[in-house]
Amino acid sequence: MKKEELVAKGLSEEHAQIAVDAWNESVKGFVPKERFDEINGKLKEANTTIETLKKDNSDNEELQKQVKEYKEKVTALEVASANTVKEYALKDKLKEAGVVDADYIIYKQGGLDKFTFDKDGKPVGIDDVVKPLKESSPHLFKTEPGADYRPAGGGTPPAKNPFAKDSFNLTEQGKLLKENPTQAQALAAAAGVTINV
Repeated sequence: MKKEELVAKGLSEEHAQIAVDAWNESVKGFVPKERFDEINGKLKEANTTIETLKKDNSDNEELQKQVKEYKEKVTALEVASANTVKEYALKDKLKEAGVVDADYIIYKQGGLDKFTFDKDGKPVGIDDVVKPLKESSPHLFKTEPGADYRPAGGGTPPAKNPFAKDSFNLTEQGKLLKENPTQAQALAAAAGVTINV
């Protein structure tokens, strides 16, 4: 009902507004027919499904079987999720210990089950696993650039590479360039820096 239609039929503006307000108040709780038909259709469909389930599962055996299968799938997914969390926590700990290829270490130890974890899924006793591997397989661990460098002209290399980002030292670089330019070039190359001597 529109106010304009009522005014056109001879009502005053004031009376037309009162009539429209009264009409709107009276239909507030009503649902449009389209929405009612839609909901009613869904209700009939749900009731039909319930009746079908009652007929098909009179003894409820098939339904219980499906529920059991879904529970098993959920349990398997929960275990897989917990293992994924453990695996990433273990890889992080191994990388902190200097391991280059954490996947290989996990494989070499016999899989995730061969490691110990606390109740929160954090690895325990990583040092006990890593220590013997550092001695028997040092190639599986990170080394400092230039640490194994032995200059052809003799002498001993510096303890740290003065050209590397983590041990950058201009004084050592100058000293090295003055005393052994060949070694300085090799260490700079190992750190990804090019120098001309």
